[in-house]
Amino acid sequence: MLGGAAVGIWLGQDQIIRLFVEQVNRYLRTPVRVGKIELSLFDQFPRVSVTLRDVVVTGSLPQDTIPLARVRALYCAFDAWDIVAGRYRIRSVTVADGTVQVRLNTQAVPNYDVIRYDTTSTSEQPFALDLEKIRVKNVAVVYADASRQQRYTVQAQDLRAALAVTDTRIDIQAEGATHVQAIELGNDAYFRDKELKINTKLAIDRPGQRVAIEPSDLQVGQATYRVKGKVGYAAETDLDLRLDGKNTDVQSIISLLPPRMARHLSAYCSQGDVYFGGTVRGLLSSRHNPRLDFRFGCRDASFYHPEFKQTVEHVFLTGSFDNGAQNNVRTAVLALQNVRGKLQGRDFSGSLRYANFQDPTVNLDLRADLDVARALRFYPLASVRSASGDAQLAIQLTGNLREFRAHPATASVQSAGEVVLRNVSLRLRDLNQPFTGLTGNFTLRRNDIAVSGFSGHLGRSDFQANGLLRNALAWMLLQRQQLLIEAKIASNLLDFDQLLRGQSATVAGRAGSGGEYEFHVQPDLALNINAAVRHVRFRRFRGRALHGTIQLRNQVISSPSLSIAAAGGQASVRGTIDARQPNLIKVSTTASCTQLPLDSLFYVFEDFGQNFITAKHLRGALTATVESDVYLDRRLNPLTDRLEAEVRATVRNGELNNFEPLQKLSMVASKAQLRHLRFAELTNNFYIQSRTVYLPDMDIRSNVRTASLIRVTGTHTFDQQMDYHLSIPLLPGVLHRPGTAGAAPIGPTILLAIQGDEDNFSVRYDRARAQANRGGAMPARTKSTIGDVARPDNASADASAAAPAAVPASAPKPFELKKPVKKPAQPQTGEYFDF
Repeated sequence: MLGGAAVGIWLGQDQIIRLFVEQVNRYLRTPVRVGKIELSLFDQFPRVSVTLRDVVVTGSLPQDTIPLARVRALYCAFDAWDIVAGRYRIRSVTVADGTVQVRLNTQAVPNYDVIRYDTTSTSEQPFALDLEKIRVKNVAVVYADASRQQRYTVQAQDLRAALAVTDTRIDIQAEGATHVQAIELGNDAYFRDKELKINTKLAIDRPGQRVAIEPSDLQVGQATYRVKGKVGYAAETDLDLRLDGKNTDVQSIISLLPPRMARHLSAYCSQGDVYFGGTVRGLLSSRHNPRLDFRFGCRDASFYHPEFKQTVEHVFLTGSFDNGAQNNVRTAVLALQNVRGKLQGRDFSGSLRYANFQDPTVNLDLRADLDVARALRFYPLASVRSASGDAQLAIQLTGNLREFRAHPATASVQSAGEVVLRNVSLRLRDLNQPFTGLTGNFTLRRNDIAVSGFSGHLGRSDFQANGLLRNALAWMLLQRQQLLIEAKIASNLLDFDQLLRGQSATVAGRAGSGGEYEFHVQPDLALNINAAVRHVRFRRFRGRALHGTIQLRNQVISSPSLSIAAAGGQASVRGTIDARQPNLIKVSTTASCTQLPLDSLFYVFEDFGQNFITAKHLRGALTATVESDVYLDRRLNPLTDRLEAEVRATVRNGELNNFEPLQKLSMVASKAQLRHLRFAELTNNFYIQSRTVYLPDMDIRSNVRTASLIRVTGTHTFDQQMDYHLSIPLLPGVLHRPGTAGAAPIGPTILLAIQGDEDNFSVRYDRARAQANRGGAMPARTKSTIGDVARPDNASADASAAAPAAVPASAPKPFELKKPVKKPAQPQTGEYFDF
C-alpha cells in the first residue's frame, strides 16, 4: 500500500507542484524567485513535501534592491492521506539556512507587506494552509528601522512554532534557542552576543491588527524576563506591556547594557534578592514614545568582585525610572532611594535623583565611612596603585548641570559636605614617591573646597596646608576648568633631589628615561601660595628658612619675593618662570645674596661645572646681585646660547689659595706669597652673553707687596676658553707716584695675558696690548660707575668723547641685557713698561 501510494504521488507530482504554485501566488504581492521546485517523500518524512531551493523573496518597498528573504531551502509538508484524498493542506513549514531582512525606511514604510490575505477562500478549495508546525533552523533575522535608528540582529538557531490560522485569528506558540548579536538603539548596542531562549504564545487579531502576548518567557543565562500584554499595529505601534524579572542578578542586568555603560561593572557579581519590573504603555513611532515606568532594587544583597576579593554586604536599594508626563527624556526621572550597605563592616548610605536627561537636575546625598584600601580594591582607580587609611564622606549636591557647566562660578548649585582623611597613604602610578600620613579636613562650599589641617609626607618631604581650592567642584566634574589654590604651606623639609627624580607633578620636573627631568605646567592650574620651609635640599644644596610667595597664572610662575638662608649667608630671589612654550622655558630672575662664603657657594653649586677655580681655592664673603634670563628645554637642559646675565658682586676679606695660574707670576712675587693671595675688598660687574662671561677691568689690592695692585680684564667662555689680561705695577711705592683724587698710582706696569683652557693655558707678556698703548703716555683714569667709560681727571666730557681712551683688542664687545650696557673702560696708567 505504501509503495502504491508512493508511486501514485510520484506520478502526480507535476499536478501537485502546479497546484502548489498557483495557490501560493494567490497570497503573494511581490515576486518570488525559486531556483528549483521538487516533490520529496523523504525530506520531511513521513510527510510529503514540496521543496523550494534557493528562494529569494522581493521586498515591498519600491525600487528596493535588498531582498526581504534569501533562503537555501523551504520545505512545505503535506500529509500523504490528504494528497490521496485530493486535499492539499500544508501541515508544516521548515525554513533552513537563510537571511531575513525586515526593514522600515525613514518614513516608517515597511518592506514586508508581501502577503495578500484571501478572505473569500472556503473549506471546499483543494489547497489550504493548516499549519501545525513551523521550524526555523540557522536563519539570521535583521530588523532595521531607519525612522527610529534601531537595528536588531538575531540568529535563529533552532526555533519551533505551532501556527493555527483562521480568517480572523492567528495563534502562534514558539519555543527554541536564538543568538542575539545586538539590539542597537541609536549609538548603543544592548543584548550584545547573548544566548536567548524563547517560550512564547501569541494571538494575532487580524481584523483588529493587534497581537496579544500571553505570559512569555525570555531566558538570558539564569535570568528570566516575563513579558505579557498587547501590541497594536493598525497605524502606529501601540504598546501595553508588562515586564518582570525572575532570578535576576547584577551580572544578568549589566550584561544587557551597552559596553560604554557596562565596561567598568561587568566583572561584579551579586547574591541575594535583586528584582526588576515595569510597564511600557503608549504609541511607539517616529513622533511618539510610550510611557516607561520601571521599578528595580535589591534586598539584603551582596556585591563582590572575584578578582579583588572585596564584598559589599547587606545592600538595600529601591530604584525607579519613568519618562514622565511627556514620555521623553525631558520629563524622565531616575531615582535611587534608601541606599544603604556595609563595606567590610563600615556603613554607607545615600540617595540620588536625576531628572530631565536633556537638561539634568541632580540631587545627591552620600555618606560613607571608608577603609580606603578596601574601597579602592572594590572599585579600583587607574591612577592609584595602592592605598591605605580611613576616610569619612558626607556630601550633598543639588542643582542644574547645564547651568553649572555654562557658569560654574555663578550657577545656583547648592553643595555642602565634608571629607575627612585620617592617616591616608597613596601610591600613584605617575609618581615614584608615595604620599603617606595624609590627614585633614576638606569642606565643600558651593563651588569651592576649604582645606584645614591638611598634612602629610611625599617621600621624605612633608607639608602642612590651610587654604581654599577655588572652582574645585567645576575642575573635578567639567573639562577645561581652572583650579585656583590659595593656601599657606609650611614644611619642615622639602627634598627636591628626591621629588624631582620621581615626579610627574604639575609644576615640578619629573624624571624621564635615564634620570632626565621634564618640566610641565598644567594650563588649568593657578596658584597663590605663601610658603614657609625650614629646610630645603637639592644635591649639595642645604637651605634654611625659606619664606615667600609663589603665584601661577596661565602657565607663568612668579614670585615677588623668596628668601632663604644657605651656605652660611642669606639670599633672596624674585622673578618668573614662563612655561607657555614647553621647549623654551624662560626663567627671568633678580637674585641677591649677603655675606655668602665663597668656598661654601662653590661647593654647594659643584664649582659651577668647571675645574679651573674651585671651592678649595677661595675664601671670602660675597655680596652680589644677579639679573638673568635663563632658557631651558622641557627636560630642564639649559639653552646656553640664549643665556644673558648681569652680576654685580663684592667680595670682602677674600683669599685666593693655591691657584695655579698665579704661580706663573713668580717674576713679580715669590711663589709662597702667591699661594696665599689675600685682598680686603673686590667689587666689579660681570656680564654673560653668547656663552661668554665678560669681566670688565677690576682692581685687586692684595697682601703681596710687589703686586699689591693687580688689574684684570678679559673673557671666559662656556667652553672654558680663557682670555684674561693683567696689569701689575712695577715696584709700587718706588717707581710709582700717587694718583690724584684716589686714582691709581702712576708708574711703569707689566702687561700679562692668561690664555688657553683649564687644562692647557699660558701666562705670557701681553705684547699686543703693549703695542696698542705705545703711542704715548696715557693719563690716569678715575673710578667709573658700571657701564660708564673712564675719562681722564683733567679732561672735560667733550674732550674725552673727542679722544677716547685706547681699548685693547681683548676688551669685551658691547651687548644689550635688560638695558644697554656700554663697553667697559680699559685700565689706564701713566706709563707702560716694555721688556
